[in-house]
Amino acid sequence: MHKLEYEFVNNTPIFKCNYCGHCSKEIEATSFTSVKNRGCCWYFPKYTLLNIKNILNIGKENFIISLLNNKNSNISSYFIEVKGSFEEEEYYKFMRENEYTESSFDYKLFFRKCSFVTDKGCSLDFSLRPHPCNLYLCRNIINTCDKDYSSFSRERKDYFSYCNYYNEYLKYALMDKNLDLISAPLATLEFLKTISIPNFEPSEIKSIVFNPYGDVAS
Repeated sequence: MHKLEYEFVNNTPIFKCNYCGHCSKEIEATSFTSVKNRGCCWYFPKYTLLNIKNILNIGKENFIISLLNNKNSNISSYFIEVKGSFEEEEYYKFMRENEYTESSFDYKLFFRKCSFVTDKGCSLDFSLRPHPCNLYLCRNIINTCDKDYSSFSRERKDYFSYCNYYNEYLKYALMDKNLDLISAPLATLEFLKTISIPNFEPSEIKSIVFNPYGDVAS
C-alpha cells in the first residue's frame, strides 16, 4: 500500500506520495535518458515571481542567484526557466521505428530530463521547487484515488489561482518600479523581499492510503 499526504510549509503546498520513484510501470515514467528511474521529472522547472518570493522569504537568496547564473537558465523579465535535456535525435528515431496508438500522449517525455534530477530523485528540497513540481501527480495515482482525490484537486486549483493572481500583482508592482530580472536582477530580488502579500490559506486534507493496482483505503 502507498500513501498520499498533504503538507503546507512556508507558503508552499506539497503533495507527498511514497509511490513516486516506484512507478516504472507508468507510461509517464518511461525514460530513455541517462537517468532510467527519472520518474516524472521531465518538466523543465519555471520559477515565477511568487515562487522566487517564497524562496527569498526563507532566506535562500543564494539559490535564486545560482539560478540567475545557471547556464541552463532562460531568464525572462518576470520568470526563470531552467532548461533540462531533450534527446531530439533519439526521439525521432524512436518515432520512426515504433507505432503508438495513444495519440493524446506526448512521447517526447520519454527523452526529456530535468537538470535537477538524479538517480536518487530530485536534488532539490521541496522548498526550492516551483509549485507545479510539488503538486504534480501521475494519472494512475489520480485515477486510483478516484473521488478521494477531489480535495487534493481543489487545493491544487486554488493554489494555482492564488499563484496566478499574486504573480500578476508582483509583476505590475515591479513594472511600476522599472524593475525586472533581466535589467536589474539584484534590485528586483531586494524589492521582492520587501513587498508584502498575504499567504495562501491551506485546507485540512485527509491523507489517502491506496494501492495503485487495487482498492483505495482513505
